[in-house]
Amino acid sequence: MGKSANQLYRILQDFPRKRITSEELNQICSDYDQLTEQIKELTDKGVLIPIKSSKTNGNIKKPLYNKYTICIENTIQISPDEIYALHPRLSANGYLLRNRVQFVNNKNFLCRLSKWLTYHEDSDKMSRRERSFSIFGDEKELDHHLRLLECMGISGDMLGCYETPEQCFSDYIPVRKNKMTLLICENKDIWFNIRRLMYESGACSLFGFQLDGVIFGQGNDITGKGKFHSYAQYLGANEIHFLYCGDIDRAGFDIFLRLCKAAEELHIGLFVPAYKKMLELSCDITLPDSDDGRCIIPDISQILPLFQIHEQKQIAQILQDNKRLPQEILSYPVLAENMR
Repeated sequence: MGKSANQLYRILQDFPRKRITSEELNQICSDYDQLTEQIKELTDKGVLIPIKSSKTNGNIKKPLYNKYTICIENTIQISPDEIYALHPRLSANGYLLRNRVQFVNNKNFLCRLSKWLTYHEDSDKMSRRERSFSIFGDEKELDHHLRLLECMGISGDMLGCYETPEQCFSDYIPVRKNKMTLLICENKDIWFNIRRLMYESGACSLFGFQLDGVIFGQGNDITGKGKFHSYAQYLGANEIHFLYCGDIDRAGFDIFLRLCKAAEELHIGLFVPAYKKMLELSCDITLPDSDDGRCIIPDISQILPLFQIHEQKQIAQILQDNKRLPQEILSYPVLAENMR
């Protein structure tokens, strides 16, 4: 804790109430920027706990909550032996020893968790809320202490739990394997038809590529922060090769590029054979105008080399003219003819 924060800390030690308002804090330190830095440091250490129901003070750049709970009593009297008595994992990185106020504020939680770490015999993984209920009888107890767990270096693996994905995408994966190739479809119709063919006929190859399952990307939904990454983790496979198939238009390529950026570590590839077939089928068709009014052409310089020269020209022209070649051109009969 820095010198300026120590000053605020000393003043708070003598404060007559358990709760303090942002106005009272401002009286202690009139420099707002300095005050916000001190409060952030003290909240990180658990000395000040924001009362979220009090809402913020309206400052857009550096908001403060209107009320805080002060938690600094009895920290000096805590012996290191009490912390060392916990399961070794809870004190391994020294966080609790350096921040004994956290031990005081969360003692019941830490002791229950320590007991579970010492005696549990669970081997099966479960969701974080399921694990929380199994330990504390409260499915949200772990949620309330995520920051503390992170500071102590306690991961989900140590607790035998996983994060339920923010977005549970509709998928069809007949057999879960440690190594899989999964196709992400931008639109519902093609996802449903591939799913139908896999289910009804056991087909597992499309345009000569072996597929283990198909996922409905739900358009722009798949590009949400952390959404597809958390879904991929949920699958629990050692190695997954993700392929993507969407519309050939500005919006379609934009979705693919944003997905690749949002989930860069998954190395998602374009399902080129499907795009080639779409271009082939569209040769004698007048394409509809795109409804994308942003007038932004995505940078597809890394995508075009995947195609032959005449296909590159087709794609570039579609984007330049702001036309739309929808994924639905791969109709059920087309898919049925090319799935084995």
